[in-house]
Amino acid sequence: MSAGKSKQSSTQAFDPELKGMLTSTFRTGQRLAQTPYQAYDAATVAPLAPAELEGMNMTANTARAGVGQAEMNQAITGAQAGMNFQPSMASAQTVGAPGGPMNIANQGVNAQNVTAQNVGQFGPVGVGNIASQGVNAQQIGALPGIQAQNVGGQTVQAQSLANTDLSPYQNQYTSGVIDAAMGDLNRAREMTQNQNAASAVSAGAFGGDRQALVEAETNRNFGRQASDMAMNLRNQGFQNAQAAAQTDLNRAQDAGGQNAQSAMQAALANQQAGLSAGQQNQQLNFQRQQANQQSALSAAQDSAGRAQQASQQMAQMGLQSGLASQDANMRAALANQQAQLSASGQSAGNQLQASQLNAANNLAAQQSNQQAMNQYNQMNLAAQQGNQDAALRAALANQQAGLAGAGQRLQAGQNLANYGGDLRGMQFADAQALQGVGGQQRMAGQQLLDDRYRRFAEQRDNPFRMFDVLRSGAGLLPNPLTSSSKGRSTNVGVT
Repeated sequence: MSAGKSKQSSTQAFDPELKGMLTSTFRTGQRLAQTPYQAYDAATVAPLAPAELEGMNMTANTARAGVGQAEMNQAITGAQAGMNFQPSMASAQTVGAPGGPMNIANQGVNAQNVTAQNVGQFGPVGVGNIASQGVNAQQIGALPGIQAQNVGGQTVQAQSLANTDLSPYQNQYTSGVIDAAMGDLNRAREMTQNQNAASAVSAGAFGGDRQALVEAETNRNFGRQASDMAMNLRNQGFQNAQAAAQTDLNRAQDAGGQNAQSAMQAALANQQAGLSAGQQNQQLNFQRQQANQQSALSAAQDSAGRAQQASQQMAQMGLQSGLASQDANMRAALANQQAQLSASGQSAGNQLQASQLNAANNLAAQQSNQQAMNQYNQMNLAAQQGNQDAALRAALANQQAGLAGAGQRLQAGQNLANYGGDLRGMQFADAQALQGVGGQQRMAGQQLLDDRYRRFAEQRDNPFRMFDVLRSGAGLLPNPLTSSSKGRSTNVGVT
């Protein structure tokens, strides 16, 4: 028998070299952690560029100044004035006829009264009264009325299916179909009977009551199926024939309705054409009668005018004839007086000459006054017509000039408004362009500030990035701990 003792111990310790490296890394991190905050005092946002500020100020100034509003207000005022424009009334200067005819009075000659034999005067020349022919307008009687054609609609009778022969609509192959179906069903029955007989033979009951019952049941089923099939096929044929007949009836009724509608439309069209032709004929007759009436009136007016002109000429001829008669009477009287004066002696010669001169002067004065009066009336009438024509032409010219001026003012107002709007738009466009240039300048300045801040951040963060590199390298170091063990054992043998 033996007994023994053992004693072992282990120790761990840092590697001095690795411990120094780790301690240096920790101190470097501690020193970096104590680095004070380094503020960035430079600007990070670029200010507004001068051109951008100028454009913004120009925009505000243009909006406050109301550029173009004055021109727009002037255009609105001009348009309102054009709407309220009233053409001025032009009055032509009245041109009067020259002064009235002068009354020519002869100078009286005083002579001794001479008693002479009275000479009978010629009677006055009468002028027949010429009455103007009356003008009667032709009366236009009422035109005959237009009778509208009576339009009667056609009556469409609906046909009844009960009175329709369905024979033409029956399927001519119905019997063949039923016979074929019956033949197929009979062949199926015979096959079934053969199977029943074979079953009876195999069962040893051929010719027995059981076989007879089976065959009777098979025949009964055949009869029932055959009757049902024939009934269904005939019913289906009847339904198809009825549907086809109903379709034809519907088509016939629709065709009748369409024919009736077409006849109604044709009759209405004929009636409308007749009414239109009657109205046109009536209008043509009325126009023809108006033309006849106008022609009759014109002819009557021409006849009346010629009659009146002839009357005036005859009156003037009568007047001239009267004047000639008066002249002849006066000459006769003068001749009588001259004869009497010659008979009375030389002493009455002066008186006769004075009377002759007075009579001749009076007659010449009357003729001159009458001729001057006629000329005065003609000149006065011509002057009045000229005044009316001049007044009308002046009014029309003034109105046309006023309308043209109003149109020009309105067009000028519109142009002024357009120019004002263009000016306003140009100023805003210039301001916007300046703002665009300023925005580009500010963008360039912002890029410079961003680049400056980026370089500052890189410089500021460089020690920390290097520390991260150092810390990563420290993480790659081996385990700094070292272990050692030692032991002792004693064996004691006992026998």
